[in-house]
Amino acid sequence: MPRRLGLPSVYLAAAVATAATTAVPLAMTPAAGLAVHRAHAEPARPYIVTARNREAARDLVGEVRWRVARYYTSALPGFATFLTPTELDELRADSRVRTIEPDREIHSMAVRAPQRPRAARGGAGVTMYVLDSGVATRRTRFGDRVWRAFDATGGTGRACGRHGTRVAARAHHAAPKAQIASVRVLGCGGAGTLADVLAGLDWIHRHARGPSVANLSLDGADSPALTRASRSLMRTGVFVVGAADGEPCRLSPDGRAFSAHAPHLAGAAARHLGRHPDTDPSALSAWLECTTARSAIRQNPSRPHNLLVRNGGL
Repeated sequence: MPRRLGLPSVYLAAAVATAATTAVPLAMTPAAGLAVHRAHAEPARPYIVTARNREAARDLVGEVRWRVARYYTSALPGFATFLTPTELDELRADSRVRTIEPDREIHSMAVRAPQRPRAARGGAGVTMYVLDSGVATRRTRFGDRVWRAFDATGGTGRACGRHGTRVAARAHHAAPKAQIASVRVLGCGGAGTLADVLAGLDWIHRHARGPSVANLSLDGADSPALTRASRSLMRTGVFVVGAADGEPCRLSPDGRAFSAHAPHLAGAAARHLGRHPDTDPSALSAWLECTTARSAIRQNPSRPHNLLVRNGGL
């Protein structure tokens, strides 16, 4: 891929992996790439296109004008593509398109562990999806409860860097009986692309069964595509927990939870689902007693632990 595109190195690596694993004809598989496209003199840059609906997304992907890298079939009606400035203007004017945003680097976020004793049990029958840099499957405390579920970067799912394993360990600390599905979306340096994170959510959307929690200790909360994909996952019954700087627990209007203690919060949710597997995400959000705005946290400075988990947690 020519350097004139001005892409960060992490995106170049992800693009190479995508080209090697998803360059297939329009037959068409989830997150598939189109190999046929015309040459352009203008520089092309990566974007995420969200369509109005799935039919519109299929129509747009079927038009070989766009160099499609990934096509999302479940969590998001849209695709990742490379566009020239002219094509970008053309798509922005298309009534089938809801939003277009630049694909960009997504980074892991530091997570803190609240001072709580390790739970002896809890979370049985629940799957915790850890979207990160991969979770180590050997010589860990997880035993046979962890597996490599999906690798959006084009690799084998093997852990690269320690962030994903640390996140999984903190979630496991709160729900030691839960299963841990490693969904690798970041590289060794703790950075990845928005396109790959969306591919991870798309995979979970297609494969999650039974009571489930998805943990994203990543930045990117300001992405319209990531927000829409996370909301879609919530509607299928998967509780979504994201990272947040300095906040014990906060809810978005759609019920997603954000916390500086995101892995522990995911584990606490898994413990509750282990006892009450039919709890839907909205009811689980209410049980966690998160605030709905930063101002509410300031108004209740004496309740940081109750904000995290009801009555001192699990």
